[in-house]
Amino acid sequence: MGPVEGVFLAVIAMFGAIGVVRGWQQELGVTTMLLLALFVISFIFTTSVGDRLNSALSGVGVSEPQMVTIQALFAVGLLLIVTFISYQGVGLAYPGGKKNSLLSLAIGLINGYLLAGSLWYYLAKANWLGANIVPDFSQFYQFFSQILPPAIFGWQFFILLAVAMLILRVVK
Repeated sequence: MGPVEGVFLAVIAMFGAIGVVRGWQQELGVTTMLLLALFVISFIFTTSVGDRLNSALSGVGVSEPQMVTIQALFAVGLLLIVTFISYQGVGLAYPGGKKNSLLSLAIGLINGYLLAGSLWYYLAKANWLGANIVPDFSQFYQFFSQILPPAIFGWQFFILLAVAMLILRVVK
């Protein structure tokens, strides 16, 4: 089994390749959907909505580690569902001119960073869902775990950027 950071980089590279094949117009639609999903997750977990959910869960006997695991499973599930739906079939596509492979690659890499980085963040927060992971992480792991999307951006950033992208989609 390889290190987590290897999987992280492989997923980002895979999304970059997918971006080149699909084109930047379709990839921007996926970016918008990922930002909206990250907004929903961040908003639920960091506002009074999350506090109410946590108190309701603790009221039925759910312990703190179990709550973190439930939150991680919710976040991972929502991100995977949104990503699958966004890449499946005709999705939100932005109007634009000719194909630009470099721009498509860059947006695909951003999508990979948003998805893989968010999955990494939520799974690590839940202690990798109880897996027996030894906390002797590499320098790369320690550096990148500090710059994962949910770690550096709040829900306000995600919704602001998603709304701006939707406005760009509508404006002709």
